[in-house]
Amino acid sequence: MQHHDSANPGRPFAIGGSARGARAASSAVLCLGLMAAPARAATCVVIDEAKDGLDSADRAAAKTLFEEALGESEVSVAQTGCTETWTLYHVKLGESVTVFVQSPKGTRRERVKTIEDLPGTYSQMARSLVAGVDNTVDSEAVDRRNVTDTQAQRQRVHADAVWYAKLGYGTTTAAGGHAGPAFGFGRRWELDRVGINLGFLNFITYQDQDEFEGVSVSWIDLGADYFFDPYGNSSAYVGAGLSLGNHSLPEVGGTYEGVGLQGKASIGYELFRASTIRLLIQLDTMLPMYRLTRSVTLIAGEERTEKVYSPTFGLAMGLGWGGETL
Repeated sequence: MQHHDSANPGRPFAIGGSARGARAASSAVLCLGLMAAPARAATCVVIDEAKDGLDSADRAAAKTLFEEALGESEVSVAQTGCTETWTLYHVKLGESVTVFVQSPKGTRRERVKTIEDLPGTYSQMARSLVAGVDNTVDSEAVDRRNVTDTQAQRQRVHADAVWYAKLGYGTTTAAGGHAGPAFGFGRRWELDRVGINLGFLNFITYQDQDEFEGVSVSWIDLGADYFFDPYGNSSAYVGAGLSLGNHSLPEVGGTYEGVGLQGKASIGYELFRASTIRLLIQLDTMLPMYRLTRSVTLIAGEERTEKVYSPTFGLAMGLGWGGETL
């Protein structure tokens, strides 16, 4: 069947020929589109055999497991025609294995206690590299399916746990000044550079000739110490903290009393840090965050309230003993 071209009435054209031309044009457009589309990235996994410490059977299994870990992270893995390469190798030392991964997205290094922890470690390393996050226990690279036994048994640095008792002399400038014997107890947890101090029942008993006339008490105090020579067998240190205590200073006409929080500053020297015993010399300054008060009755029968500030200073020698703790 023929039709005439409206622009050229005398020239016929065929409907069937027009359809064939349309199909040819569509095919050409499709081919051009496929040629213009970028090739899908394919990732290859290789093991650096020159550095790898696994035997051949474990090496093949490791490659397969790491490829599966990449696949779970939606990475297209191939054996040939790769556009990027991830390199994997293992270093064994005793039962532990250290895994190294080098990729276009970065590098990772993880250590596991046993080779059975490798599948979970591969999963975490692949997920962290693909997501661009650090491989830490609180990152999205870790989930309930890939936690390793190594992570479940977290390592911690041991600290020296030391009980101590100290004996010395203390004074206060309040109400004209008082002085007397001082003693106290406590416990320290020490790392190389820093320590945590828990003190309790620290007393200064003020003495007037043959009798005691007052007391300053730190019932409990918490603080931290900083050692200037962290690895030395002996080291000077400074400390700071807070305590809860009270003061009672009898005077003619009434007793000065007060209770509350106190700031504490210390400077000292500790010996025999490499052993399970300690010898320390420490100077403490206690600065109350309150004033002592007393009521005085005047001759006219009136009462007057007086207040004094009562910082205390003490110098003591202490003995410590103890071992390691977690």
